[in-house]
Amino acid sequence: MTASQQRRRNPQPIGQGWETAVAILGSALLVLGLTALCGLGAASALFGRGWVWPSGTEAMGHVIGGLLTGRPGQGFGDHQATLVAGPVAIYMCVAVCEVAAIAASITGAVLVTRYRRPGDARGGMATRSEAEQVLGISRLRAARAIIRPDLHGPKASKGSG
Repeated sequence: MTASQQRRRNPQPIGQGWETAVAILGSALLVLGLTALCGLGAASALFGRGWVWPSGTEAMGHVIGGLLTGRPGQGFGDHQATLVAGPVAIYMCVAVCEVAAIAASITGAVLVTRYRRPGDARGGMATRSEAEQVLGISRLRAARAIIRPDLHGPKASKGSG
């Protein structure tokens, strides 16, 4: 198949398919990392000596690495390292923040898929009440063999008797 035939068949090329998965995975990792930092900051504000946040993207990587390796204060400067809460409080707050972020993501995904499904034929179909309003019940009954030939067609009427 040539490239021009592919363009005609698919007038709105969105991508190869893997780009969407990579974007979703990258976004999920970014959200989980930032949520862990928010949990660390909240734990330090509630149970430590004040709010802490890494100063720069390089420091963020070191702080997240410290959280993953079991050293929650790693990656902060001297002043911020004194403000960090204990490890139990930090991991509890990080867990609460992560669960909240995952729940919010799932809720958002459910709402999006509930109201917008790509390729869903029901988006362009009339509801029963819309069809009755336009056609009327007598016209619907007269055209039932055309509308639902599986139920009211000639073969269906022979088998039902």
